Amino acid sequence: MGKRFTATEKWTKNKWFRKLHPKHKLFWLYLLDNCDNVGVWEEDVELASILIDDKYDINSLLKEFNDKIKVFRNGKKWWVKDFIIFQYGELKEEHSTNKPHQSYIRALKKHRLWIDYKKTIQGLKEKEKDKDKDIVKEKEFSKFWDLYGKKVGDKEKLLKKFSALSDKDISAIMKFIPKYKESQPNKKYRKNPETFLNNKSWLDEIIEDNDSNKEIVEF
Repeated sequence: MGKRFTATEKWTKNKWFRKLHPKHKLFWLYLLDNCDNVGVWEEDVELASILIDDKYDINSLLKEFNDKIKVFRNGKKWWVKDFIIFQYGELKEEHSTNKPHQSYIRALKKHRLWIDYKKTIQGLKEKEKDKDKDIVKEKEFSKFWDLYGKKVGDKEKLLKKFSALSDKDISAIMKFIPKYKESQPNKKYRKNPETFLNNKSWLDEIIEDNDSNKEIVEF
């Protein structure tokens, strides 16, 4: 099978892999080493059990690996969905000059997995977009946490609550906090951060001045 890339950080940063039982960790590594160059493995749990020197049950393996693999050809073949993207990056049909990539595309089509592969790529891209959004929200939350000043309560819980807010609400909150702090310079009298955000209760602190149409703070 030749040499392949491996992610050394899987032992510490991959929560899914970390939670696997040691015997399932070993089988997963065996699977990655014995699949073909597009991640397809001809099911032979019996041989794997002999070589690993442990007894395996197909149903328990499928339960552990769940959406990490696709079983096809009536269970005779397993496909590791993320294998290609990890080993080679994204495959694109228009890259006709990349001969290795073209051979991988042909292999996927031969296995009738090309459409599944493209769906997998799209799913990964969506996950990356969501991850980028989460990073932005975390940065905004850090600004909120520091600006608000009253650092009490469960920070992780508050981050989830903050991340669920719309960008419009977050922008309005950040603009309002300086006014709120000016009216309540002693932070012990300010609402706890969770109370401030809960059910948009921060809106309770704002009323409209009918004469000037400006926001003022009422206490």
